[in-house]
Amino acid sequence: MSHQVQLLEVLRLWWQEGITLNGILMSITIAVLRMMYSGASWTATVFEGLLCGALSMTAVSTMDYFNIPKDLTVAIGGFIGFIGVKKVSLLINRILDKKFK
Repeated sequence: MSHQVQLLEVLRLWWQEGITLNGILMSITIAVLRMMYSGASWTATVFEGLLCGALSMTAVSTMDYFNIPKDLTVAIGGFIGFIGVKKVSLLINRILDKKFK
């Protein structure tokens, strides 16, 4: 019984301390599952997961600058993984087009 309690404590501490990693992993996981569900090829699935993870890492690194709580890291990673790289790119391009026109 004590081994189970210790394992749960280790997992709880890992989840709390690795919040940045958790957001990135959430993004990759949701992106891969989304691509698999839609029937995409395995190469497209792998690259979408990697791109969503990299985009999530970029977003997480800017959170301090915009005073966004680190508790939202997993939610942001999940959002990026759910909508995908192409939609994030379209959204950013729209914002930049409005800003610089």
